Amino acid sequence: MSHRRDGAGRAKDLLAACFVLFTIFLIWPLLSIANRPVLIAGVPALVLYLFGVWAVIVGVLAWAASRAGPEDGA
Repeated sequence: MSHRRDGAGRAKDLLAACFVLFTIFLIWPLLSIANRPVLIAGVPALVLYLFGVWAVIVGVLAWAASRAGPEDGA
């Protein structure tokens, strides 16, 4: 039995995987690694970590949105 996946199904799977991955990046054990009294270019390491994760989230979701393409019925 072969299941044909359409673009919407793959997009939903990609977004679900992104949700899980980004949740892992933002839970306490990983945040505690960056939560050190260290300044990098005058900015706390935790702030840089959070900004970096946020930038990756925005980039991946923008890529996923452009990959999904426009809706046919919209």
